[in-house]
Amino acid sequence: MENWIEQPIVDPEIPEGDRRRMAVALPALLGRPDPEPPRWVRRLFAAGAVLSATAAVTLALAAVETGRQSATLAALMVLFVAIVCTGVARSHEGTRLSQRYAGRYVIPAGLDDPALDLLARARRAVRDVSASRAHRLGLLDAVANDVVLPRHLWEIACLVRVHADLRAEQAEALGEVMTPGLAAVLRPQQEALRRSVAAVTERVRELETYAAKVRAADSALRAGDLRRSDDRYLDLLARTDDTSDLRALTDQATALTTTLHLDGPATC
Repeated sequence: MENWIEQPIVDPEIPEGDRRRMAVALPALLGRPDPEPPRWVRRLFAAGAVLSATAAVTLALAAVETGRQSATLAALMVLFVAIVCTGVARSHEGTRLSQRYAGRYVIPAGLDDPALDLLARARRAVRDVSASRAHRLGLLDAVANDVVLPRHLWEIACLVRVHADLRAEQAEALGEVMTPGLAAVLRPQQEALRRSVAAVTERVRELETYAAKVRAADSALRAGDLRRSDDRYLDLLARTDDTSDLRALTDQATALTTTLHLDGPATC
């Protein structure tokens, strides 16, 4: 759960490549107060990474041809510089993406508990559908599942973020001295928030109902698989119960024992 809390819910309209990079880069921003360096600094480190990598490859080839240890050492040093430059250049990618797509992602860790609970339920329902066997086999509407469900999840994430912000605002207002004027303002706002939360909760329930039906479809598929294995179970029982030869041997041993007892002990 904790790992998911750190992962952003991103607007599905953002290009897929940027969505993947944001999933990796944005969580690092949660605890990083340092500002992003100027663009020319980022470009300098990026260029340094490219040049250093090129130089490292050239020196490595020279080391292979000449067999000189000094060239190998130089290649390793330049490669180290390339790695450092690449790391610095990429360390601020999260800030760049967060600025480019400001307002188009929600980081669950920034939500309050009621908002996080609704978002977790919605995400779990979407994940269950996407990971279902019925979906993988193409038995469901793939376009709807791949397009509509992420859009619903994104819209729910946006709504619960607003809920969390408004709850914080109202909690702050409730800390003031309550006057008739303040109460008159708060009452309709609280009612509007309550109605919105109820509507989003119902939307999440609908997602959960759909996910439950998909899980039931998966169970039906599993039952079909097991039904096709009935013959194997019947064969197993037949093999388990086939002890006629063992019973025949037991009968022979019993008859022999009886005969020996009837004859009595041998005498000299």
